[in-house]
Amino acid sequence: MERTAVVVEDQADIRSLLTAILESSGYAVHGAENGLDAVELIRAVSPDVTTLDVNIPGIDGFEVARRVREFSDTYIIFISAFVETGDAERGRAAGGDEYLGKPFRPRDLKARLAAIPSHRRREGSPVVTDPLTATAPAAPARVSFADLAVEHGVLRVADLEIGVAPVEASVLHQLVTANGRARTKEEIALALRARSRGDAADADEVRAVERAVEGLRRAVSAAGSTTQIASDQGTGYRLVAG
Repeated sequence: MERTAVVVEDQADIRSLLTAILESSGYAVHGAENGLDAVELIRAVSPDVTTLDVNIPGIDGFEVARRVREFSDTYIIFISAFVETGDAERGRAAGGDEYLGKPFRPRDLKARLAAIPSHRRREGSPVVTDPLTATAPAAPARVSFADLAVEHGVLRVADLEIGVAPVEASVLHQLVTANGRARTKEEIALALRARSRGDAADADEVRAVERAVEGLRRAVSAAGSTTQIASDQGTGYRLVAG
């Protein structure tokens, strides 16, 4: 099934650019020029992805995101000239998944589209809820390995910033802090659940780790990183510097 996107942007030239980028990435695109129309359009077409400007007529982008989150899990990418300290945090607090400043490079948006976590790529199927997502600990301060860094839930490769799901950020933190040593899937699951070593991770939790690693591999590759997430004898993972 074809993926669907909504572009919320009141400037025609930027709306056309965003439409072209999304269409080249395989999306059928719908557009809205103001906040109230955007909410109703998203409700009507149930898009996989929504790009959302902040400074739009009517209600602003932050309020659009808050209202949309009452009925939709569309992947929201804020694209805004508002790039002051705290704007990205306001976007995430309102329900956004990513925050991209204007002017932006088309390749940066394409990288973000390619790195959307696997459980958010619906393509006609129900969204899978990871059993670890609700209990994953808060993302820590910056940690790094080779050309990868994770800072407050954001994956960074050189000057490229890619938002990842909370559980994916937490899994990557576990791998980064292992500093190239292997960690088993169960160890990672237990760390994310903050359980004692005596407990066992169940099958759903292990599969959640596997899904998170799949999403991370796509994100790392899309960002142009030379670091790989290698499977270790089928039981776990480790980072390998390129």
